[in-house]
Amino acid sequence: MRQGRRHFLLASAGLLLGACGGGTDDDGAAPQEQQLARAQGEAASANRSARGKSNKRRARAYARKGVTAIAVSGDGTKVGVAHADGRVRLLDGAGSADKRLLKPRGGAPVAGLVFSAEGRYLVAVGRDSVATGWNVNTGDKRFTLQGHEQALRTVAASAHGTVVATAGEGTRVLVWDGNTGKLVRVLGGHTDFVNALALSPNGSLLASGDADARILVWRLDTGALLYTLRGHADEINAVAFSADGKSVASAGEDGKVLVWDMASGRQSHALQGLGSAARSLAFNHDGSLLAGGGSDGRVVVWDMNTGAVAREVGAAGAAVNVVAFDRNDKDRVLAGDDQDGVVGWKLSSR
Repeated sequence: MRQGRRHFLLASAGLLLGACGGGTDDDGAAPQEQQLARAQGEAASANRSARGKSNKRRARAYARKGVTAIAVSGDGTKVGVAHADGRVRLLDGAGSADKRLLKPRGGAPVAGLVFSAEGRYLVAVGRDSVATGWNVNTGDKRFTLQGHEQALRTVAASAHGTVVATAGEGTRVLVWDGNTGKLVRVLGGHTDFVNALALSPNGSLLASGDADARILVWRLDTGALLYTLRGHADEINAVAFSADGKSVASAGEDGKVLVWDMASGRQSHALQGLGSAARSLAFNHDGSLLAGGGSDGRVVVWDMNTGAVAREVGAAGAAVNVVAFDRNDKDRVLAGDDQDGVVGWKLSSR
């Protein structure tokens, strides 16, 4: 397999802020007090239930460095990058030029980043239990999501950004309206930290992976738990939906990369080739490729038509914290690593 040409290195891409919030609109709207109180009540109940089921916390401390998140807008014209030093930057679609600094260095490290509201807002979650959404055109803060009591680890959005979900070092997942920042639903059922989230492109299903090596899949219209997926032997670090929403891929500390069928809740594939602890997963926009980033610095790309390794590229030996595909080129993959760089490869033709 031939490594593609290295397109760029961003030594200081910006990473986004903190955790999630209870719907304070920074343009002047009143906080959603009743909604937040209800969320906190449901969260407390979920936490009591979880503590009754599992008193042993196995989750590893959050220790990612460098680039911690990359988000690509749906139209492919904007790339958001977050760093462990608190910076969040907005770059052009090629990832080669800064458009705007949304958050300077300092404050809580940012653990996750997504675009919402058809790409109008960039939402970041971090280690201070608050999530913030910025208007990408003006750089102004649009909303602050407050509702979590512990540090956040992950955020996900539907394809058009109408639904956003946040989770972390609590046992519940909060679901928000991506346009307004209002709380929509509270999901309880985990028994340990939630490390990874993914929303189906149409926003109907949510997958959440935790430190107890489980993936929970929810129907968001009802809040019902659809599946509990077991197959990993250690913490789940990444989950990703395919472009058609029919499959979920999962990966974690055990080095396994598993694919699950959403019609049956059964495992459909166990992908070989990564080996090291996996930190990230991403499908390309037509679902033909899946990329995984490992703690050993490799990015492995699988052909989802065959399940075989299609390509393998390196990221300067540093652990790969995040992988993402270019929205306008299904064969171009981006990777952010522990050495604070973002590298892009045009994968060799198949």
